[in-house]
Amino acid sequence: MVAIVRAAVDLADREGLDGLSMRRLATDLGVATTSLYRHFPDRDALLAEMAELALAETPPPPADLTGWRTRLSYEAHGEWQLYRRHPWMLPVLAQTRPPMGPTLLDHLERSFAALYRPGMTRETMLAIYLSVSGLVQGLALLLNSERTPIDTVTAETRAAETIALVSPDTHPMLFQFFEDDADGLDMDLDKLLDDCLALLFDGVAIRHFPT
Repeated sequence: MVAIVRAAVDLADREGLDGLSMRRLATDLGVATTSLYRHFPDRDALLAEMAELALAETPPPPADLTGWRTRLSYEAHGEWQLYRRHPWMLPVLAQTRPPMGPTLLDHLERSFAALYRPGMTRETMLAIYLSVSGLVQGLALLLNSERTPIDTVTAETRAAETIALVSPDTHPMLFQFFEDDADGLDMDLDKLLDDCLALLFDGVAIRHFPT
């Protein structure tokens, strides 16, 4: 069964979730479609196993990694790299009821254990966890949009059109922001993730972990 799940992951990596079907997977494996249903009753069951396999690629943090910021940062970067390797994982996990398997529960356990302090409520831990994961998932949307643009307009053309709409009279702050960047804003999403996590963690520290 593991070989089937690995083949499904490879297919989703190449074609995305839209290209993943039991029939297409059976074709890639050279088997009858009906044979797959002996292992997976439906596509959702297959996706759950695929998610578990992909999540298992991120090892637990080293034992000597201490401190809530360091441990949460490790988990956040692991999630970020997961979406880099497997873009299809974003819509699988970014939902109110993602497929809950042992590996995903292990990730949640580590994050909640890193946050817990006596007196900290379940709601507070959940809010912090979702803030971190939501940040990673939001940036992953930007990453995926760069991979699959919604139209054929180049980034340079779009940037030029945007800058043309900005003037000192209509948008003075944006004009200052863009005037020295005629080629458009070239974001380093890896660095942006680090900067955003630092801002978020600073706020969490002030509210929940005062020294």
